Amino acid sequence: MRALLAGVCAVVVVAGCGRVGGPVISGGDRLYAAASTQDANFVSVIDSRSHSVVRSLPWGTFSPDWAHLYSVRARSLVDVDPQTGAALRTLQLPGRFELPPATIGGLPGGLSQNGRWLVAEAFDAKSESLPSGTHFVVVDTTYVNPVKRIDLPGYFEFDAISNDGQRIYLIEYLSSSQYRVRFFSVTTRQLDPTIVFDKSDGTTAMAGLRLSGVASPDGRWLYSVYARHDKSAFIHALSLDNPIAFCIDLPGSGYASNPNEFHWSLALSADGSRLFAANGAMGVVAEVNTNTDGVPTISRASHITVAATSAGLIVQDVQAKEFGANGAVLSPDGQALVITGSTGVAWLDTATLSVSGRQLPTWTVWSLALSPNAKTLYAVSDGGMIAELSMASPHTATTFAGGPGQPIALIRVEAAQAP
Repeated sequence: MRALLAGVCAVVVVAGCGRVGGPVISGGDRLYAAASTQDANFVSVIDSRSHSVVRSLPWGTFSPDWAHLYSVRARSLVDVDPQTGAALRTLQLPGRFELPPATIGGLPGGLSQNGRWLVAEAFDAKSESLPSGTHFVVVDTTYVNPVKRIDLPGYFEFDAISNDGQRIYLIEYLSSSQYRVRFFSVTTRQLDPTIVFDKSDGTTAMAGLRLSGVASPDGRWLYSVYARHDKSAFIHALSLDNPIAFCIDLPGSGYASNPNEFHWSLALSADGSRLFAANGAMGVVAEVNTNTDGVPTISRASHITVAATSAGLIVQDVQAKEFGANGAVLSPDGQALVITGSTGVAWLDTATLSVSGRQLPTWTVWSLALSPNAKTLYAVSDGGMIAELSMASPHTATTFAGGPGQPIALIRVEAAQAP
């Protein structure tokens, strides 16, 4: 499921370096941009004022407070200070493990929502089409407790770990097209017989590809969006307090007939009450009522006019990292939703789910992120260019060259410290 997949390969046109357009909007931010080359994956820290890369960080997962970056190198877990790039601690692991991917682009995950627990994984050689065994390690990021190793027969993928570190939610694959959600009790060291959600029924069996996910502000729910081969994408709502999960079908027909099915993104309101699922390439936006006292359901959906698909678009086998990530951003007041389309970005009024503005019509936008004060929107193109726009008015843009490599996602924006 993490190998090749049928999708879209856009012809990348790398724009020229340097500034284009209006004046710099912000007082200065630091952008954390994940990228890859043929040899490595890494995170570049880019200054929005000087447009220079001020630091290069290893590939890893960041703690919720952004005080730690956890990276796995060979048989060691390295705890890095993102502000300096210096190693804070190195922890020996009982074997070769890797951090589980959190997005289809391969961004690492594995942390509990409170940042206390970290899970890494490893797999045995394949038996027929699936690995014959799965191994996990659970790391206490305060380093008070020893590393715990878990060995399971069969093929499991990490989904989430509870804030108390006692339950690991797993995707158990029965075959390449049948799976179900389970949880492992770290206390009893047993796979609980309860099926959290079973998608092994023959009439609906389809192993989806996880595109991305977002956690509720209180850390009690994890919402993930999956694309399916010949059925519509769906949102998987997983309770991290109880063995409960729901699947919410989204409009669509599957990526076999429409490669744009890979471009779903999620954006959650600050209070966690409204979840927006957006696919600008398909021209569909849906709002989900996340009422945790009942079943989360789509409360409304809207079709919007999108730009025509690029003439250079072809369908072929591509690596997952060639798909953009986090293509939806919601303003803190919940009134404006910005989404990526086949080209450019669109501003939507969440009261009506109608388009109120557009920008970057010639760009294939890979990723979006907001500045800490929510006044500036940053967009990264598939060719690595960065656009800086006013969140309130999408009519002025400053563009500049980003960091090296093929962009994967813009994962954070922080206010630059005064010199």
